[in-house]
Amino acid sequence: MAHSEHNRPKSSGVILIAIGILIFFFAPRYYTKDLIGGLALITLGFVLGGIGFYLAFLKKRT
Repeated sequence: MAHSEHNRPKSSGVILIAIGILIFFFAPRYYTKDLIGGLALITLGFVLGGIGFYLAFLKKRT
């Protein structure tokens, strides 16, 4: 059973972190006039990055 844990892909959290960073960084540049849309995308990027961080780093400890 140890091999099934070893062979499981673990990159989904890192991908979510990268997508969250990209959205969090580039959303304000595209939505300068629409405050609600820009704020929603910034929040989405922050949430996706947080979920990715949990999956990549914190879930291993529990």
